[in-house]
Amino acid sequence: MDIIYEKNYNEKALYINMAGTYLTKNNISEMINQMESVENDKNINHIIFSSTSKDFCLGHDIKSLLGYDETEAKIYSSLGQELIKKIREIRKIIISALTGKTLGPGFEIAIASDLVFATDDTTFGFPETDYGIIPAFGGTVLASRKIHENFVKYLTITGVQIGVDELFCRGIISKIFKSKDEMFDHIAEVVKNLNKKSMFALGLAKETINNGIELDIDRALLLEQNAFSVAFSSYDKREGMLAFIEKREPKFKNRWEDYEDMF
Repeated sequence: MDIIYEKNYNEKALYINMAGTYLTKNNISEMINQMESVENDKNINHIIFSSTSKDFCLGHDIKSLLGYDETEAKIYSSLGQELIKKIREIRKIIISALTGKTLGPGFEIAIASDLVFATDDTTFGFPETDYGIIPAFGGTVLASRKIHENFVKYLTITGVQIGVDELFCRGIISKIFKSKDEMFDHIAEVVKNLNKKSMFALGLAKETINNGIELDIDRALLLEQNAFSVAFSSYDKREGMLAFIEKREPKFKNRWEDYEDMF
């Protein structure tokens, strides 16, 4: 099945319906293009990776990879890593709504996302060593930093699939649901609440956290201090604080899309 893209302007979200597919160079390129197309769209605040099929993502298209040489493999890996970096760097909130098999690059997309929700039948794994290769889209790097080196070695070396509870207790999964309907009802509420917040502050928080984990403690603290100070230059800082004091709903207006014109 092809990946399906849908803009929901009521939720201010771009839905990327993975449809339980295998990933290829073509659909990875299309995902990157779709994300870039909404990067400066003020009507889109969030990007939601989801699936209407029983599975989220079945991994790599092994039949395609079989014919790759070293050069083609490097291009493919670079493209996949570009997708993961885009998920982490774009100043919109990335939500993964997972169900069923979430394997290989699908697992990597989930790890890179900002908020991760899953049904209780979701399973995760890096099956690449079963095919004589290894994870290629940053899974060995990002997962080691977010989970633990030894646990990632266990997943990668054995190729074993694990249940959602194992990732929930390690902080990767935000919340577990008994059904898709329950999960998407919750996501609709989350998105509704996020849309009331300062998009500038949300993007600033995401950027600070993502960049901070790459630094030593002193530089990470300085990064946070500088980001905190930048927030005080915004209209949204004053509006949010006044609304709190005056006991009313804030009306935020600052956005990263207007960053150059903001100050």
